[in-house]
Amino acid sequence: MNRLTLWKRFKSTLVRQKPEKSPLDQELFNWTHDDPFTVRDLLRSIAIFGATGSGKTSGSGKWLAEAIVTHRRSSGLILCAKPEDEAMWRRIFANADRKSDLLIFEPGGALRFNFLSYVVKSGGDTRQITKCITSIGETLRSSDASGREDSQFWEREQERMLYNAVEVVKQATGRVTAPDLQNFITTAAGSPSEISTPVWQGKFHCRCMKAAYEKEKSPTEQHDYELAQDYWLGEIPNMADRTKSSILVGVLGILHVFNTGVVRELASDETNVTPDDMLKKCRWVLVNMPPAQWGDAGSFINAGWKFLTEWRVLRRQAEPSDHVHVIWCDEAQQFVNSFDAHYLAQSRSHLGCVCFLTQSLHSYYAALPGTAGRHQADALLSNLNLRIVHALGDAESASWASGLIGKELRTFIGGSMAPQEDLFDTLVGRSRFTGSFSQHYEDVLQPNVFMNGLRTGGPANRFVVDAIVIKSGEPFANGKNFMWTSFSQR
Repeated sequence: MNRLTLWKRFKSTLVRQKPEKSPLDQELFNWTHDDPFTVRDLLRSIAIFGATGSGKTSGSGKWLAEAIVTHRRSSGLILCAKPEDEAMWRRIFANADRKSDLLIFEPGGALRFNFLSYVVKSGGDTRQITKCITSIGETLRSSDASGREDSQFWEREQERMLYNAVEVVKQATGRVTAPDLQNFITTAAGSPSEISTPVWQGKFHCRCMKAAYEKEKSPTEQHDYELAQDYWLGEIPNMADRTKSSILVGVLGILHVFNTGVVRELASDETNVTPDDMLKKCRWVLVNMPPAQWGDAGSFINAGWKFLTEWRVLRRQAEPSDHVHVIWCDEAQQFVNSFDAHYLAQSRSHLGCVCFLTQSLHSYYAALPGTAGRHQADALLSNLNLRIVHALGDAESASWASGLIGKELRTFIGGSMAPQEDLFDTLVGRSRFTGSFSQHYEDVLQPNVFMNGLRTGGPANRFVVDAIVIKSGEPFANGKNFMWTSFSQR
């Protein structure tokens, strides 16, 4: 065997031993020549901040969206905040040659998604069904919540009423629907004396209680039924009318939206699209119901899709070769709730992430009001590990962004000149200068930088917007955790 043959065999062995590149290390684009943005970076989740007109949607938002959709192993949920968002996303998918991968969920369309039926068929228990309903309700309340501490009491009591209703209806009928829940709750006995009347015993509530009682149950089901029975036949009939009505207002407010108008048509009937289409078929679902246009109905549908998508992502066992899943929310303050922080803390290991765009910190604080809400907002922000900051419009957000970059030790030199006492010293130029210096830590970038000097696009700036990208953890190639960059709006 000659040397050439031996060399070829040795070379082929080296090629076989070369480790394969993980799908998570695939590059989506490059910040600089030495700073690639990979799928692994995307999974750290992204927050984009910028005042109105700063170019966050038309600049960095559009840039990221195009890069993500171009990646063939990407799937996702898009929640539209503005009517014009649909046209932008259609162009992005058309340019990426993925028009068939975009499913539009909207009034008048062919797609339907029964929220509660999906949870039941996916193996969700009573607690998870209740969590779905209350999370949707939380989004509905976000625009008018007072943030009072006692609101937590009423929310817990509303959740308890829904839980006990879901448990009985599920055991009695084998399913859970919004009309059944509303019928069950509204026909509950209002007083102990009503329970023994033939009229009440013929109502839907009593029939469900009887069917659940007679059903063959597991020990767990038996225990839960007995608790629900004590609640509906003991606690509720004896509860003070004012307390009971306060609880009912919140519960029936959610179920009313569920059972009326376009929501009933889209989310309470048949199902032909679910989050499984995104995770198993690598599709994208665009929910085209901006809350500004559709009001509570839009908030309800968006909240349902987001919660159930997050819930489904956390239930999958993901491999590096699986589809990466993105939840995209422009004007994210319209869609966030307390479950988002819980989702972001775990989503990366399930190949899930989010891209949230908003104006400021205050947008999140307003959406999650109260002391607990502020902590939830901070927990949410701490798990959005890549921040793209455009021109900001308030000092608190600017100080927060400056704090993410940190401080550095700086030296400050000063001095003073004592008055001359001798005419000769003055004539010969002898000074009485005393020098001094001090060192202390100062912001690497002052908050003012984020509020002044960043271009905001438009013809005056040749359609270029500026931003500062901030990473958590590992630095960029320049050795810093931030870098200046620009995006084209064209």
